[in-house]
Amino acid sequence: MPFETTEDKLNETLKNNWNLQKLVTLGVTNQFPDLSDFQWQDLEYYYIAHINYSFLNSILAPEEKERFHSLMGLFPLAYSECGHGEGSKEIFESIHNQFKEACSNEGSPLNENDLTVFLIKSQVSRICSDIMSLLNRAITGYSNLLVAQRDCINESHTALHQLNVSEIVHSGQNSYRVATEITSLVISLCSSLDLSAKLIQYINSIKPEKLSFKGARDKQHHEVRKLSPIYFPSKFIQDIVTLQSTAIELPELIQFRNDLIHSTSALELEKIFVGIGHKEINDLPLYYSAQYSRDCFDNGQPHRYLGRDYFSSTQQDIEVKALSWVNSVITYHLEVGKKIHEHLKSVKKT
Repeated sequence: MPFETTEDKLNETLKNNWNLQKLVTLGVTNQFPDLSDFQWQDLEYYYIAHINYSFLNSILAPEEKERFHSLMGLFPLAYSECGHGEGSKEIFESIHNQFKEACSNEGSPLNENDLTVFLIKSQVSRICSDIMSLLNRAITGYSNLLVAQRDCINESHTALHQLNVSEIVHSGQNSYRVATEITSLVISLCSSLDLSAKLIQYINSIKPEKLSFKGARDKQHHEVRKLSPIYFPSKFIQDIVTLQSTAIELPELIQFRNDLIHSTSALELEKIFVGIGHKEINDLPLYYSAQYSRDCFDNGQPHRYLGRDYFSSTQQDIEVKALSWVNSVITYHLEVGKKIHEHLKSVKKT
């Protein structure tokens, strides 16, 4: 290949000649992928910076917000740090009750409404942070999956020549690692979708005219369609339902999560095909490893027969399928984050 070429031309050549496809950018000395491949800055824009900020603007007028920020340093550190060690829940509960009583005393710079705003804001911030953590875990799992797949080649290439075959089924520590990373990736992605529904439900339950703190309830991804409009209008909820309906990768991902937990699908992931000179790489003398994703119908349900649910006639590598799941979930979160942010800006107190 020429030294001077564009990345698109290089990818096209790799695909046509070797049936190779660039997935993500991995540094030579760093196994973690380039986060720019996953629109990480855009995710941070909504879930780290702007949703929390615009939410506060929607429940506090500018002068109230300025006063609130000036008092942030008075809240006990326990609200963000407590939760470790013996008796931590009891200690945290005691600190909260004492602080709440102090806020109700005459002459205190803080009042009970300040504490309510702080707790509500912290809950929104925590859910957003948890979504980002789960996406980070999924991306980390994906990079680990890529590395483990290639480690399977290192463990098996000698056996290919000793047996004089073009492909073998590898089974060992790294193939188990592949199955573990896929399982972690899928569960993390689905949990982030559930947290998205939890975030929408929690903000929707807020009544700015009479603020009160309630813990956020766990929600499943599809339960958004059951919400009655309170803080969010009907159109907002319908827009989210439409997003879910048009994200064609999500039903298959969610069903795969269910089968990983409740059936033996994870065991099928432990079989890694390692070979050389096979149709997988256009019969060229290159080593490869592959784990194929299972056949599914358009509604995400797998092909099932005689109690089995893992057939792979399409021969699509799980690396490609997993990357499409990651990108689909990230796209969904970006669309949801954008809509939440736009609505919160539209109801900003002035």
